[in-house]
Amino acid sequence: MTGRLFGTTGVRKVYGEEFDLEMALNLGKALGTYLKGEGTVILARDARTTGLMVADTLSAGLLSTGVNVVRGGIMPTPTLAYTTKRKGFHAGLMVTASHNPPEYTGIKFWSKNSMGFTPNEERELEQIYESKEFIVAAWDKLGEERVLETAVEDHINDILKKCDSDLIRSKSFKVIVDPGNGAACVLTPYLMQQIASKVITINGQLDGHFPGRKSEPEESSLGDLIQMMKQTKADLGIAHDGDADRVVFVTREGEVIRGDRTIALLAQDYLMTDKPGTIVTTVDSSLVLDETIENAGGKSIRTPVGDIQVAIKVQDTKAVMGGEACGVFILPEFHLAPEPFLAACRILEKMARTGKSFGELIAEIPIYPLMKAKVECSNDKKQAVMDRLSTALPEGLKDVVQVLTVDGIGITLKEGWILVRPSGTEPVIRITCERPSAELVETTLNSAKTIVESVIDTT
Repeated sequence: MTGRLFGTTGVRKVYGEEFDLEMALNLGKALGTYLKGEGTVILARDARTTGLMVADTLSAGLLSTGVNVVRGGIMPTPTLAYTTKRKGFHAGLMVTASHNPPEYTGIKFWSKNSMGFTPNEERELEQIYESKEFIVAAWDKLGEERVLETAVEDHINDILKKCDSDLIRSKSFKVIVDPGNGAACVLTPYLMQQIASKVITINGQLDGHFPGRKSEPEESSLGDLIQMMKQTKADLGIAHDGDADRVVFVTREGEVIRGDRTIALLAQDYLMTDKPGTIVTTVDSSLVLDETIENAGGKSIRTPVGDIQVAIKVQDTKAVMGGEACGVFILPEFHLAPEPFLAACRILEKMARTGKSFGELIAEIPIYPLMKAKVECSNDKKQAVMDRLSTALPEGLKDVVQVLTVDGIGITLKEGWILVRPSGTEPVIRITCERPSAELVETTLNSAKTIVESVIDTT
């Protein structure tokens, strides 16, 4: 289970109820103390209404310890992480609540190697935060603040150097981008203009209320993009979450493709080398990913949910790629944070190279029925509920083969699997199930949901 302050990735809480400016100030002081009152931190934010205010407060906390601050303005989280590495900053701070609803705010912490803070680093930071034993710099030793205005432009230019831009341009693709009124508004449409012949953008104005759709890009929230893809016969649809560390792709026919199938598609190319490669993914990815990787001569490794968990394992195993089913792509050839923009270019590159549409390419990756559900559960009850579910779930389900506790409770069935885990960002228990038929998935999911609800009610 996660600590009081940090969730799956960074700090993410409802503003005015769980998060206030004193928390931001002390987190800034804590990071400054963690850095021993030295060095420079880059600080950026997404489009949330609280973003500028929280960023100002964080900056004040950092400056008070003697740490310098470089303000990057509004940019995607991947750009902030990449810039931290590219420019040699000692840490990066992103004011964001990612894909959470607009009332949430939060902070993600990034290391100078472009990877998010590890759980151990987060714990160390939390201990400093709780102790309130902060470095206080003298009046003439305070940090200094300056502005960096070229981070997004630099990121775009470096992406274009990484992919075969000329090949992509030669095919005159039409692309529709849906940044969801989030931070991708400042990057993805401009990147696509460099390589596609026509770019259409919807929900393309920055707005922290997320008026166009909810921030999480999934089939239920992408109706406008789906319709436009069908009507315009565009070659690729691209949709992001609030801070653009996630991306979901849509075919010309309007099919929203699950992230693990797209990982499988890209993994085939990353594994086309003389030596066997490793692909890292999380416990909630489809079995089709393992099968595709094995058929391509590689091997797969599973981690707990969270892009930082994937990045740690990618680094440790020298993997060629990592990703999450929710739409996270980690491409270590570039950096160790989620990189949705280069992933989009890699898909266009594959389309250009093969002459096949995205729909034709993805059709080569099988699909197994997978469904998700969530049950409300207060954060203070999660641990007790999960403890009881460790016996209640295996006892209540049929055809149980194996029980794993890498992240939550993963149950391997005779055909398929089910994963029950507490959300690190919301007061809910998440349930994911994959089986050979939709009917089996629905039956198993409903059974598990009933067990979870019963345990919550009696805990």
